Amino acid sequence: MKRIALILTAAATVAAMLAGCCPCRHLTTGTHDSVRIETVVRTERIIDTAFIEVPVEVVRQTVRDTTSHLETSFAASDARIDPDGSLFHSLANKPQKRPVSVETKVVYRDSVVYRDRETENVIEVPRPLTWWQQTQIRGFWALLAILLIICRKPIATLVKRIII
Repeated sequence: MKRIALILTAAATVAAMLAGCCPCRHLTTGTHDSVRIETVVRTERIIDTAFIEVPVEVVRQTVRDTTSHLETSFAASDARIDPDGSLFHSLANKPQKRPVSVETKVVYRDSVVYRDRETENVIEVPRPLTWWQQTQIRGFWALLAILLIICRKPIATLVKRIII
């Protein structure tokens, strides 16, 4: 009978110890980090003025013909008849820079990086122990004391064997 009571008491002690465990409750917020890149490509065509340099060139030619004079925006030409009856002709380009319209393509690339970051914070929420949890804590020590009183003879003999 004593053994049955001892076994039941030990089983009740183990059940009380297992039921007394309660996990902590935490208030958590999720962590999420995301990066988003937006690239905007914009193309503009700009009409610009470029200057082309015209090189100086001199060309001379003598022939038997009449007098001549030509002039353009790039060159001047003179022709004359020499005393021997031949025609002297000269062509000279005017040194200048000519403006020419040029279309230039300009590409603008804009990249914007968006970073969204959420952090996780663990906040322990303090709360008082319930009546049952307090009873389990106190009951364990009371049950342990009762077990020691009931099993004092076997424990004493075990201690004597170990010591001696």
